[in-house]
Amino acid sequence: MIFTPEHRAKLEQYLAGHELSEGLGNKENACSLAAINLAISGMLSDDIPHCMSEVLGHATIQLQDALPATMRNSDRFKKLLPDMAGTGRERDDERLAILMDWMWGTVLPELQPIADAHGFGSEWRKMCDERTTEAARAARATATAAAARADYAAAAAASAASAARAAFAAAAAAAAIPAAAEGFWPSVDPIGVLERMTYLGETK
Repeated sequence: MIFTPEHRAKLEQYLAGHELSEGLGNKENACSLAAINLAISGMLSDDIPHCMSEVLGHATIQLQDALPATMRNSDRFKKLLPDMAGTGRERDDERLAILMDWMWGTVLPELQPIADAHGFGSEWRKMCDERTTEAARAARATATAAAARADYAAAAAASAASAARAAFAAAAAAAAIPAAAEGFWPSVDPIGVLERMTYLGETK
């Protein structure tokens, strides 16, 4: 399947006149993937179209539901979506590497103050430094124990440690911590990682 100029024009027209929703939504307020599918086929679906990177599609599904509505409906994100739609799947290994690096190097370190405050800071720091399954398991075990006697933020951090072993972990980790700290989303810049995954170093 090819994302044609006609598809792009339909998507841009839709995005200009509609708000993107959390979850699938409806034809008047669809989610990011559903907006792309409406432009391609007219069907309301959050399936990743074959013309789009599968890694990018999964990351978008997770992130767009976790983002504040203002960020999800920003000009920056809406301008990015048409370029994301036609990325194809030939370079998904590169895109996954960018996503994982963002998770280990940006998302999870941003939660270090939460880990420190709830008694699993050293395990969390070791996980971020080593970037291994074993370190993630140790951090998860300690964070889970802390969550049993602490608050939502500690539980969210435990979820992030668990997600660190998943294929699309950065998106899952980010989605797990919407209330972790004020200013979290601007700090980790989720649209920025989607841009890097879309353009793969090309100037846009």
